[in-house]
Amino acid sequence: MGGAWKEFARERLPFVAGSLGLNGLILFLFAIAFGHKLPPPPEPVVLEVDIVELPPTLPPEPEPEPEPEPEPEPEPEPEIVPEPEPEPQPEPEPTPQPEVTEPEPQVDATESDTSTEQVSENTAETAETAEEESLSQQVELTAGQSSDVDRYLTELSRHLGRYYEYPRRARRLGQEGAPVVVFEFSRDGTLVNHSLHASSSHALLDDAALDMLKDAEPLPEVPDSMKGQTFTYTLPINFNLR
Repeated sequence: MGGAWKEFARERLPFVAGSLGLNGLILFLFAIAFGHKLPPPPEPVVLEVDIVELPPTLPPEPEPEPEPEPEPEPEPEPEIVPEPEPEPQPEPEPTPQPEVTEPEPQVDATESDTSTEQVSENTAETAETAEEESLSQQVELTAGQSSDVDRYLTELSRHLGRYYEYPRRARRLGQEGAPVVVFEFSRDGTLVNHSLHASSSHALLDDAALDMLKDAEPLPEVPDSMKGQTFTYTLPINFNLR
């Protein structure tokens, strides 16, 4: 095997070497005939710079300061001439006045009696005024003030009892309570004012108590033994089903 290979290589080697040399020559000629010439390199550009020296910069000249305005001269103050003092005049000598002796007051018996009568009249007028003021006062009636007040309140309760009425609807609903009313009346029994002082928690019973007062007007007249012009009284009105 090895001998055959050597013989083959010996026979073919000149042929292979000749082919390679021929091909190399052809390529060389081809490159010479058809090769492109490379362009020459560009010439360098030369820039010329002229250096010019500038003159030195001078600082700006300072502006001159304005001259100060002269201060105005002060005006001369007017001279004050003092007024001449008046010459003192001599005071007149006082004229002597005659001495007057006042007479001692004499007490007249008639004037004394008149003053006593005036004092008595003033006392009587004061008493009448106090009585009139007591009659113009508003008196609040309460049980136990006096026997006259107790008798009048008993009569007043009997009078109001004639106009007492239990509302039928309140009976059906089983409502009970005691509204408290306060009312003001004059000496002749005229009802001046009335209002609900405390509610019974039931509107039917509250309205019935106020209606009783309006229906009972005029109230009994106040006797002369009781002082006052108008009277106020606070009264609870009981509504019980038992």
